[in-house]
Amino acid sequence: MTVYLAEADPRWAEHSGEEGHCGAPEWGPEDLERAATFLAELAPQARQVFAYLLRNPGRMIHCTELVDKVLVGPHEGDPARRVAGVLSGMSKAHSNSGRRYPFYWWEAREGSAGATYAARPSVAAVFLASQLGQ
Repeated sequence: MTVYLAEADPRWAEHSGEEGHCGAPEWGPEDLERAATFLAELAPQARQVFAYLLRNPGRMIHCTELVDKVLVGPHEGDPARRVAGVLSGMSKAHSNSGRRYPFYWWEAREGSAGATYAARPSVAAVFLASQLGQ
């Protein structure tokens, strides 16, 4: 079942992001240049995963879909660890940005395995607009 979160959906506040989302402001329309810089600093696979999230704003995407659709190649090991490892390639861009991570994630719930990821529609709009401006 495909789940889309509207901008005001309370589930955005129930994310598992912890320190990557605490204390820093959310991305906004004034951050177009900052978003372009963020994208330029991403490791290649992190950029690919993030681009997939941006093309699906608000949609909750399980780590197995990210591995299957974006991280092509041998599917050895745990998809959750693979995606988390790839997204660690955002750490420099994140720390330089002065903003929260531009996506959210939710750890697996009981009875399932692996995290689910999504880009908030307003944040996706900022990054997509920054790409159009280049």
